[in-house]
Amino acid sequence: MERDLIKPKPIRIQVRYSQVDRMGFLYHVHYYEYFEWARSDWIRDFWKPYKEIEEDGYVLVVIEAGLKYLRPAYYDDILEVELDVADYGNSRAIFNYTVKRVGETEPLCTGMTAHCFINGRGKPTRMPKELLARLKLLYPKQS
Repeated sequence: MERDLIKPKPIRIQVRYSQVDRMGFLYHVHYYEYFEWARSDWIRDFWKPYKEIEEDGYVLVVIEAGLKYLRPAYYDDILEVELDVADYGNSRAIFNYTVKRVGETEPLCTGMTAHCFINGRGKPTRMPKELLARLKLLYPKQS
């Protein structure tokens, strides 16, 4: 199936009761989970599902991650998670994220994850040529 060259679209997530801590705030670990959902949805629409990527002998591992908390999210909030491709190279990709409550303009949280492709033996490897070519078309780098 041919995929469109599309920039990431925000995804919506409702905060579940099981995801808040004693203070009633969304527990920090769930932001990373939301980032993964946004990234997985986009790469599926842009290229192919992670399952197929792994079947082709590649794994995209997290090598760095960070969050900056600006305001809390609460139970039952509807959140919008925005993803952007910040940078990429021959074997890596860096993504930025912004989480907002639906209807608000100020972010609750911003974050980033950096990823590296590895092969089935756990060794760093080049990004699949098709994916790199698609990224170059959508996100051309300045010379």
